[in-house]
Amino acid sequence: MRKTLGDPSGFLGDCCWSLPVNNNMKRRNRWPRFLDMETPLEALQPDYRRWQAVQIGMTREEVSALLGPPQPDSSHGPKETYSTYGHLQFPLMPHPRAYVFILGFDEKGCVFTKSDPFGGVFSTDGRPSKPKIFTPPEGAIFSHFPRIVDMRWYPASGKYPIVYEIEVGHGLEMDGPFSSQVIETECPIPYYVASCFGGDQPGRFRVRGRNKIGIGEWSEYRHFDFTPRPWRIVEREQEGHME
Repeated sequence: MRKTLGDPSGFLGDCCWSLPVNNNMKRRNRWPRFLDMETPLEALQPDYRRWQAVQIGMTREEVSALLGPPQPDSSHGPKETYSTYGHLQFPLMPHPRAYVFILGFDEKGCVFTKSDPFGGVFSTDGRPSKPKIFTPPEGAIFSHFPRIVDMRWYPASGKYPIVYEIEVGHGLEMDGPFSSQVIETECPIPYYVASCFGGDQPGRFRVRGRNKIGIGEWSEYRHFDFTPRPWRIVEREQEGHME
């Protein structure tokens, strides 16, 4: 089953994009009710090809010629040392700005560190690269109600704007089979809250990016369960996922 939600909005050239989100858009995309609807949500990313070209040892002048001026953001350290070239501003993150594209410059004005939310995975033809999920952890066990799942992944690189599709499934056993649906969010934020789980059952999801050039590769599946099955708890303890 395929389902479409949301509407893309706001595109600033080929170097970065920005997404202003209004209340209706948040509700259509199933944003959590406890999210402050007045809190601004913003996404800015540098052009992936230019960001890929930034190398350790580059001077400030070389970086400026490639990326332009940095953003006025001093929340990640002294502006003389750290410069920000992109971020996702989202109120539910531990820090208001996450997935931050940061370069650190030493006393000689050369790049000595590079924060890369793309994880070093860059598109080769403009289509979205394969996303990497980072939460929930594989095999996570939940017991909360209502049964919602906080899904997050690192952004895909490629020609902007990139929006995401999420395949969400539920079944009777962790190994399947699963009854699945594909949700076309039409939103370029690597975050989704799924609430389509009716019972204490295992589930899984995966994501992929989509842009005007084409559709990217699906991520690996991420599995979770809404029943704390004893054998699953033992397995996770043996794997070192639980204290």
